[in-house]
Amino acid sequence: MNGISKLKSIVLAIIVIDLILVFPVMLSYEKVGAFFKVSSNGIPEVFVTLLVEIILLTLTALVAYMVARIFRGTAFASAFYFIAWGVLLYGIGDSHILIWMYTGVESFPAFLGPAGSSIAHALGVGLGFILVILGLYKLAKARNKIGGGSM
Repeated sequence: MNGISKLKSIVLAIIVIDLILVFPVMLSYEKVGAFFKVSSNGIPEVFVTLLVEIILLTLTALVAYMVARIFRGTAFASAFYFIAWGVLLYGIGDSHILIWMYTGVESFPAFLGPAGSSIAHALGVGLGFILVILGLYKLAKARNKIGGGSM
């Protein structure tokens, strides 16, 4: 099975996982929140949304990484690596809020202050977006290297 066939299979599996997570899981957020015993600090719908989002961001990063491997040795590879790392960092940023909602304990109070999880979330998401935007810029720039014309 070549790289594109593997990628196609993984993309189809992720679409199925996405549909399962978005519809049955999100529509029963109260039961999922109760199952995970969300802290009194947490809001079940936000907790479940973050849980679903982190799973999907991790899977998206995996696909971007696989696409980067397919484009290895071309101008597109580094762009997809930037996107993969950016999406993964976004998910890591979300995990701080998820942990706080689950445990009710701030992850980083010692050096980020009383809103440590929120600050860590903002840093992770902000840096993740920067990496994705840089990756998209690198994709546009790579177009010129393959004779695509000017921007």
